[in-house]
Amino acid sequence: METESDLNECKFPLKKTGPKPGIIYLSSIPPYMKPNKVRNIMSQYGEVGKIYLQPEDPEIRKRRKIGGGSGKKKFTEGWIEFKKKRIAKAVVQSLNGNIIGGKKGSYYHDDIWAMKYLPRFKWSNLTEKLAYDSAVRKKKLQQEMTQVKKETNFFLEQVDKNKQISAIKRKREEKQLTSMKDNSLPSGDDKTDSINSKAPKQRKLAQSSIRTNKTPPDILSSVFTQ
Repeated sequence: METESDLNECKFPLKKTGPKPGIIYLSSIPPYMKPNKVRNIMSQYGEVGKIYLQPEDPEIRKRRKIGGGSGKKKFTEGWIEFKKKRIAKAVVQSLNGNIIGGKKGSYYHDDIWAMKYLPRFKWSNLTEKLAYDSAVRKKKLQQEMTQVKKETNFFLEQVDKNKQISAIKRKREEKQLTSMKDNSLPSGDDKTDSINSKAPKQRKLAQSSIRTNKTPPDILSSVFTQ
């Protein structure tokens, strides 16, 4: 015969909960260290779940490459999930502020770990954060593009205005030159007046020349009387 406690156990079975995961935040990533390398190092201390490293801004990478630097992909920060929370805490206590170490002379030997354990932090929080950051970056990019369009349109408007002003100025100069040429040429009345004013002078000159060539009458009479 089933007792009341047996019935309760059938209705409400106890759930077996496994170890809770713990998440570590890396505030900086050694130069050019990739997610696979991070996983290999961290797996030495315990079972690792998810890993996410934030890539650097593509524009920063582009400027570095143009300036003669390395074009390799870099990561700025990261999150590591350990399957067991106590392992995550122990890793932070052991590694934070210490050199990466490994084989002497290795590329990352002298780089220092900068990490922090995130209590009550879930991977879903990271997903939300990344989605928010992506939306912020997208909005910022749209604002920058809008600003660039405004500046471009303003520049084109100024160019058109300058062209119009130059055309108006050129027309005025051409009109002034035409007016100056017209004023420098004498009109028909002016020509007639100048001719009429010259005519008396020419007549006087002709009369004077006639007088100088004419022989005096008293001289002629004296010659014929002899």
